[in-house]
Amino acid sequence: MSSISKPVYQVWGTTLRFGNVAEERTQRGWKFYKVDWVDDEAHEQATQWMLSLRGDTYDPSHEWHRTDHVNFFEPEEMISRINKLEVG
Repeated sequence: MSSISKPVYQVWGTTLRFGNVAEERTQRGWKFYKVDWVDDEAHEQATQWMLSLRGDTYDPSHEWHRTDHVNFFEPEEMISRINKLEVG
């Protein structure tokens, strides 16, 4: 069963990254996903900063995430749970 277009999130530091699976592949028995992340400027800036400090270039292979590094979820269910939180 394909996971293309399914919503995923990833915990990065203290931030949640959200996106949709754009591509998938299997390699050495592991499923990998390429994700179209939304509003991901903080991660992109941090990546560029790290590369500039290291004097390195971007490696597109880092765009692939192993299945145990992303979490599939139902957005409506998560929004419903978040709305139940008391804020203030």
